[in-house]
Amino acid sequence: MIKILIASLVNSFVRCRLGLFILLMGLQHASAQVTSYTLAGNVSSQGSGTMDLFKPSNNKLSISATDLEAFRLDGDGHLLFAVDVNEAADGSEKADSQAVTLATVELSLVVDGQTHVFTEFETMTTSMLRPEGVATPSSFYTLLGNAGSDRISSDPDSAINASSYDATIKMPVDIDLTNVTSTSLHIVFLDADVSQGDPEAFYDYSNGFENVALISAADAAYLDALAPGHEGAPLVIKEDGAETLNWVYYPSSHSYYLVSYEDLYPNRGDYDFNDLVVAYQVAVGHNKNSAASVIQGNGFLIARGAAYQHDWHLRIELPETATGSASNSVYATGSEAPLDGFPKERTVLGSIDLPLVESVADIFADGDSTYVNTFEEQSIQKGPRFEFSVMLDNPIPMNQIAAAPFDPYLYVHDTSYEVHLIGKKAVLPYSRNELDGKTSFKDENGFPFAMIIPDYWEPPLAAQDIGLAYPDFIDFINTQGSKSPDWYMKPQKGRVKVIDFANW
Repeated sequence: MIKILIASLVNSFVRCRLGLFILLMGLQHASAQVTSYTLAGNVSSQGSGTMDLFKPSNNKLSISATDLEAFRLDGDGHLLFAVDVNEAADGSEKADSQAVTLATVELSLVVDGQTHVFTEFETMTTSMLRPEGVATPSSFYTLLGNAGSDRISSDPDSAINASSYDATIKMPVDIDLTNVTSTSLHIVFLDADVSQGDPEAFYDYSNGFENVALISAADAAYLDALAPGHEGAPLVIKEDGAETLNWVYYPSSHSYYLVSYEDLYPNRGDYDFNDLVVAYQVAVGHNKNSAASVIQGNGFLIARGAAYQHDWHLRIELPETATGSASNSVYATGSEAPLDGFPKERTVLGSIDLPLVESVADIFADGDSTYVNTFEEQSIQKGPRFEFSVMLDNPIPMNQIAAAPFDPYLYVHDTSYEVHLIGKKAVLPYSRNELDGKTSFKDENGFPFAMIIPDYWEPPLAAQDIGLAYPDFIDFINTQGSKSPDWYMKPQKGRVKVIDFANW
């Protein structure tokens, strides 16, 4: 009886010690730190690469399945990767801001003889981009960075210490990796349509050999907060992890508004309606509740038949309570680099009023002539392009944003007058409109001084009255639009300038 009692006590003691040991080991495993390490191999200049998680670039490291499971637990059920964005610092990409776009990320794991493939992933940023050969842009995850090499981790052995790792990729993995025997991480970058210019040209891959690291949650949080390369990058949409934005394009994702002006307002002058011709497109990103958080757009200067100096504004009416930040850039013809002084940053308080192209004559000319694409003998000149992005601090219901085509208007330096679409009002405190009582933007016969026209319109040649270039225009105005609504499709040969999309 005594022997049985002693044996029972011993067994109880052993079980207690074993339970305590298991508990301590579990706590140790739960709090175990993982150290980020660089993978052998990379994403090559061809835009793709395959890496084995068991093969660090440092041959002295030994990575086990248990280590991979520790990384997964550290990432709260995710494997976290960092990418060293290493693109050519030319065009719109520079040493301090460069990017690539992810087409696919595929993680293949063999566990207990069974292959598991994971393709879901996310990054901190997205952009709306056209892939090569696709007319309509879509949302793609992007990786932004710079050429800096001063990343510091609290772990001195971390791969990001004194490195140039920039952006992170987060992949959910819902299986235990303790028994994984084989791994393969395959990354493919998007082949964007660079002929579109930015943002496609910025987010396309060009230089290659991007290194990839498996990183700890602490290192991922550090890089995400640092956000290298975000300043100066075009059309960055930051993911908040809550929901994806839906996009509405004005007039559409593949077309533009064309706005044309007569700058001798309030006098009709030669009424050739080509003093400035601008193409612009606007996109509004909103959530499932139809509340907008991002407004962005781009455009081109198409023609200029004027001696006067202009500023071109785009105004979008928002509630008085709206706040946020805006950024815009102008690019010289044929250049992917913004002009000196860009991007320009502004604070949004209430409605947006962006002077997107200032002092137009200084950047849009044909040799010594301020007339561009308006004389018959002139060869077609591509004009500068512009882009803008507005990030709203708080989402705004879509029905509280003024209707498209918004308020594209001209400020004429030589006369100090604003020129708006019919029905709009003067808004600049330094213009003469209010002082002189010039607040209607049509004359006594109903003729406008600014018009929105489809983007395939051909502007009249210099000094050609629009009524001669488009005879049906007179009927359209005299009947207040009830007759000849297609007047702009019937130009008179020899009186208009044909400017194809390819020459924008």
